[in-house]
Amino acid sequence: MGDHRTRDGIEAALARDHRFQAALGRALVTDLPERGLAEVLHEHLGLGVTVEDPFGRVLARAGGDGDGPSPRLTRSQRDRLVAAVRRGSGPLRMGERLASVAASHGNVLGVIVVVDPQGTLGPADESDPTADEPLGSLRVGAVHALGLATSALTLHLLHRRHLARTELRLRHDLVETVLLECPPDDLEAEVDRRVGRASTLDHDLTGPHRVLAVRPRHGRWPEGGTVGDLMEHVARRLEMSFLGTLQGQTAVLVCGTPGPWRDAEGAATPPWSDRGGGHGGGRNGSEVAWQVVHDAFSEVLQDAPAIGVGGFVERPEHLPRSYREAMQALAVCTRGADRRDLVPFEHLGIYRLLATTESRREATAFVEDWLGALLAYDAERHAGLVHTLGVYLDKGGNYDATAAALHIHRSTLRYRLGRIRELSGHDLADVETRLTLHVAVRAAVVAEPAVLPAGGPPDAGGGTVPPGTSAPSTGPSGAVRPPAAARPGPARR
Repeated sequence: MGDHRTRDGIEAALARDHRFQAALGRALVTDLPERGLAEVLHEHLGLGVTVEDPFGRVLARAGGDGDGPSPRLTRSQRDRLVAAVRRGSGPLRMGERLASVAASHGNVLGVIVVVDPQGTLGPADESDPTADEPLGSLRVGAVHALGLATSALTLHLLHRRHLARTELRLRHDLVETVLLECPPDDLEAEVDRRVGRASTLDHDLTGPHRVLAVRPRHGRWPEGGTVGDLMEHVARRLEMSFLGTLQGQTAVLVCGTPGPWRDAEGAATPPWSDRGGGHGGGRNGSEVAWQVVHDAFSEVLQDAPAIGVGGFVERPEHLPRSYREAMQALAVCTRGADRRDLVPFEHLGIYRLLATTESRREATAFVEDWLGALLAYDAERHAGLVHTLGVYLDKGGNYDATAAALHIHRSTLRYRLGRIRELSGHDLADVETRLTLHVAVRAAVVAEPAVLPAGGPPDAGGGTVPPGTSAPSTGPSGAVRPPAAARPGPARR
């Protein structure tokens, strides 16, 4: 008779275990697996269940005080969990809670915490909660269920981590590809391949796009999150789809039209479309509109970044041009004397004449010919003479306005201009010479290879701005090319 009851108890326990495992399987294929696992385990145990990430953030909760705050494990408790994982031991009791760790190769992926104030699932810290329990008992079944749920959570989190890494690699590879010129003899087929790859990542590459190049002003991205997560946050604010990659410290984003700049039919409107919104009398209004984009990045990054905006394109094969334009606009943001925070390519003015690699290389020779002696002097003495000359020419030769912009006295400005005339041999009173020098100073901002110091334009005191604000020249591969050493050029009169 006793054996019969024992057999019935074991069969009932096996049936419960079978139903529980089936419920776990169904939970894993829902839209919110963590929540499903928590609810299944709560229904099976009748106790409150919380699923946390490795840092204590609550992913899901079932049972107990569902809407109230869930107390997190302390640092010492988490250290004990990590130690338990490395020893290969099972769940740990910590006061009224039993914690079981989802881990792989010693790395914590998540934690299941069961609120068990009566101690029904285990007697004491780090001891075997199933010791001396008969097979089929509720205690053995409950601890077994917790183990199964933990294994299911481990598989889910490993799968999600693998998918995230795969998608990140695919997105990076795709962006690197679409920034390259399409081979002209295989244009149509290559465009189809790129559009197909983008569609697998839920991005429509066939619509209007711009490329954005974003760099933190001080050369450091905020801590506490990946750059990809930060860009996702910005994109949600702007209702904008994007594909992105990181080249050094520059985030390169291939962006669809933001929500505020789509009409009722989904077509792009100015200033995103650049149809009548970026030139002439409309430029001020366009700059105000673009401020919305910069504000979104500033709020998420908690600092004002430098943003170069490439030109508007309507076909995937034109994205490499928008990329070059975005990088050139970023160079103007970070190297230019006026230090603008966001520059669309259509607002570049004379810099647009230097939009090709060939023209930027020609600009390097032109700049070194006219400014070489000053660049060499600045590199040796950190004197900031090229910057002083640029501001002086930008202010139309007005001493008072130039001195105010540089935060220096008129006598200091007069001395610097004298040194410029002496070192370069240029006559600043000659109209044609002043025009040529003005163009040379502007061309120095986007020359390829770079001829300005790596620190960018000097500050008001004649030094350099903080490291990390310059814009090194990069290609789609992300390789950074160092600036060429400034060479004195022949003096011209």
